[in-house]
Amino acid sequence: MSVGLFDYQYMGVYKLLGLAYEGLSGGFLADEQGLGKTQEMFGLVAAAHNIRQSKSEVIVARKSKKPSRHNAPGNTANRCPMDARYGLACYCYSQKTQKLADAMPEGPIVVIVPARSCAQILREAKAKLDLNTFKVRMHHETATKEDKLTPAEIRSMTATISARTAADGTVEYHYQASPGLSDFIIFTTPESLAGLTNGLFGVNVKVGGETKKRDGLMPGIVMLDEFHEYFQPATGKSRPLAWLEHLKRSCRGPNQATPLLYFVSGTPFNDSPSNIRSAVSLLEREAWDETHRMATVTTANLARITEAFESLCKAQSEGLELIREDIVDYRKALDGLLQRCMVRRLGTDSFCSQPLTSLGPLSVKIVDHTVPAPLSADLRALAATTAELITAEAASRSTTAARFLRSDHAQPLLLKLRLASTFPGIATAAGATFTFTTEEVTNFLRSADNNPLQTPYAPLIAPFSSHSPKLSRLPATITAMLGDRTPIPGSPSPAKKLIIFTPLDVEAVLLHIYLHRRKAALRSLKDLKPISLLPSHTPAERQSVIDKFLTPGNAPPNVLIAPISLAGTGLNLQAAKYSVLMGPAWTKRENQQAYYRVHRVGQRQAANLSLLTARWNPAERVILARYEGREVEDEGMWELEGGHEGEGKGLVERHQGRAEQEIDD
Repeated sequence: MSVGLFDYQYMGVYKLLGLAYEGLSGGFLADEQGLGKTQEMFGLVAAAHNIRQSKSEVIVARKSKKPSRHNAPGNTANRCPMDARYGLACYCYSQKTQKLADAMPEGPIVVIVPARSCAQILREAKAKLDLNTFKVRMHHETATKEDKLTPAEIRSMTATISARTAADGTVEYHYQASPGLSDFIIFTTPESLAGLTNGLFGVNVKVGGETKKRDGLMPGIVMLDEFHEYFQPATGKSRPLAWLEHLKRSCRGPNQATPLLYFVSGTPFNDSPSNIRSAVSLLEREAWDETHRMATVTTANLARITEAFESLCKAQSEGLELIREDIVDYRKALDGLLQRCMVRRLGTDSFCSQPLTSLGPLSVKIVDHTVPAPLSADLRALAATTAELITAEAASRSTTAARFLRSDHAQPLLLKLRLASTFPGIATAAGATFTFTTEEVTNFLRSADNNPLQTPYAPLIAPFSSHSPKLSRLPATITAMLGDRTPIPGSPSPAKKLIIFTPLDVEAVLLHIYLHRRKAALRSLKDLKPISLLPSHTPAERQSVIDKFLTPGNAPPNVLIAPISLAGTGLNLQAAKYSVLMGPAWTKRENQQAYYRVHRVGQRQAANLSLLTARWNPAERVILARYEGREVEDEGMWELEGGHEGEGKGLVERHQGRAEQEIDD
């Protein structure tokens, strides 16, 4: 069966499966954002089914006394009439297919995805996969009755568990998955995983004279979409990681192979190779010696690579000249590991002499802004207060302010100063009583029944937005979007859409209020229909907002206001032609994710992306320095400065087009 993949995606799928042939129980799928990793996940599911089906049908045919189209055992043929049906060399003659099928564990497929995209991915799976072949289920609060697992299905999929006490007194649990249930696909989220494994699939196992409850779910394949979000070392051991370690320990005997684990992310690691250590530890095997083909895929090798990386970073931060040979050796060692376990392609790559993507034209504009002069005294005071907080917190952690600013711990202390880039009026007395944290915003919204216009922020939106250079640009962008009536390929309506991404959750709420006020005041915005993703929304409510925005035509909402935290990954928003990022996100990865919600495979329009910066703001200068991996040590770093033309070129990747730099006077 097929799920409609591009040729390069087919090759990616079969390369991932080929890793299992070479002895690796899974791998990394790390195609750049926008190249269709979700579709490749479905392709992997379909290909695994075809391999299992080929084996099953050959075994049945050979047991039957009826004539068969398959080759007899020992036949040296190099083809089978069923090859075209499976999309691969048949199990009846191909040693590669035989080895791969025999290595493929029994059990359902479990797909772990972020909560914000769970409902959408489920919908895509139902559209792409043959529902006569697969049983698609979901364990999450947004699941409908037809999507939930039935008690009978749970009983049929629950593994057989036996326990024995080892000589040292420890208890070993042995698992045996139920056969023939690989057609089940279960979608869940990190937050819902415990309820699935220990709740629905909880099994009471007798150990000596007592009974213990164990997790009875033994999958054949596990896929983790956006795995970097729940494998971060700083957050400690996550539930998905703990569960996968449990699965690895439980597959002890020859009767139960370790599930195939596929780690999916557009950017597998952000600031260090050590970010993938947990995933590598799950893939490595003690039995590998130095001659094994996968000998480089070990935590020990990754530790050496990480040590080399950190040594280079330290030398660079100290202003030392880097030795070219050291850089080359580090890159070769990293490539030697990743090439054995990862499929990775960029938007600039080609396949069979053809570009991977055929996206429409892209215009990228980075617009800088200068200090709003009437509020400079208030903004200077806010910057000074922020500097004092940073200095005090850094001292409490026995580090310098410059080094502290490179850590994630600095993010909450910079929140108010960052927000002042768009809403400079919060630096005045009008904003003194608010913290603008996500917790405060969520509480206000819940008290207001998720209506931003009824929150305590609403009466103060005029002073908050006063003299804002960034906000002064939005009406022109919206007017251009509303007046754009160029045809959209494949759509009966020429109506265009705009997404406004915000780096901060509170910024989306304030923008929602601001645009509603401007619509009432400006005749040119009378056709504006904004809708917002809010931090107080449930997953079902968020999906409803996205569905409304993606509906084509003039009547549905045409502007989506979305915090990057809620819409930065896992969403296909190609319906929008225009996109504005209100300021640099905390990490460069988040910036890229926002760009690729619009400019990705499936985009049929010319896309217009804008990034609004305020380099006068010390907080934004800190973030831009973090992108480059450098510390901000200038004594005047907390001073308000004007924008500097040309500093923004590194924010947009080369293949995204030529960035136009502008300074707003």
